[in-house]
Amino acid sequence: MAEHGHVEQGQMAGHAEEHGATIADHLEYWTYKFDDSNPFMQIHVDTMIVTGVIALSLIGFALWLRGRITEGAPTGAQNFIETVVEFINETVDNNFAVHNPWMAPLAFTIFVFIFLCNTVDILPAYLLGHIAHAFGAPAFRPVPTNDLNLPLAMALSVFAMTLYYELKLKPMHFLKDVVNEPFTSLVPMWAKPIVMPINIVLKIVEEVAKPLSLSFRLFGNMFAGEVIFLLIAFLLFADSLDGLLSVGGIIAEILGFVIALGWSFFHMFIGLLQAFIFMTLTVVYLSMTHQPVEH
Repeated sequence: MAEHGHVEQGQMAGHAEEHGATIADHLEYWTYKFDDSNPFMQIHVDTMIVTGVIALSLIGFALWLRGRITEGAPTGAQNFIETVVEFINETVDNNFAVHNPWMAPLAFTIFVFIFLCNTVDILPAYLLGHIAHAFGAPAFRPVPTNDLNLPLAMALSVFAMTLYYELKLKPMHFLKDVVNEPFTSLVPMWAKPIVMPINIVLKIVEEVAKPLSLSFRLFGNMFAGEVIFLLIAFLLFADSLDGLLSVGGIIAEILGFVIALGWSFFHMFIGLLQAFIFMTLTVVYLSMTHQPVEH
């Protein structure tokens, strides 16, 4: 009996290890390393593939839709896209005081691209990973926004644009703001050289916090959603066909399917919300760079 108990415990441990390894493997990237000793000399191939497919799909859809635009009352895909464009234009108008012809297209691109990247997560867990493994990929994470590199790259692009417009539209005000705020105007003249380095450090922290908050907000929400999807998929696993066909197994599968379906709809809303937040904050940050200087 003791030996039989040890065998059962060993089988249960084996199943747990197998499931845990499956989840752990799903959280690994398909990485190509140019230099094994340098962690910065590598790319995540899965992120590159999925973002490339999404970008090419957007371009292809735009070219397809351009040839089918009609005058009068829009229908079908044209009606849907015009609704999205009107929503984006209204958001930009409400948050961007001056006219910039690049702002609405930029906001539209960010919103649609991030939303499409996020919605890849509604596919069944492990599906794309198993397909990629069948073609020889060592690992595959299908949702690009779960890879911190992508949100951080987009956030740094926004950060570069804010610096560009700050230096282009009001360079002297920007430089004065760097060395004078927040403390220089509050201290006597003899102390100004002392607090200027502190102002510079605080300004750097303030500016760097913008791309970090943008990227980590998007990454954190999507990564948490992915982990919950994997945990739900883990609950759906059955160790054997007999376990699956048992009364308890059937109830567990139905309950897990309902939970997974409900979480899918909720996660789609989260993905939509995160795309909107990223787009809105981008517009707000760039709007701040276009504000006129108050004297």
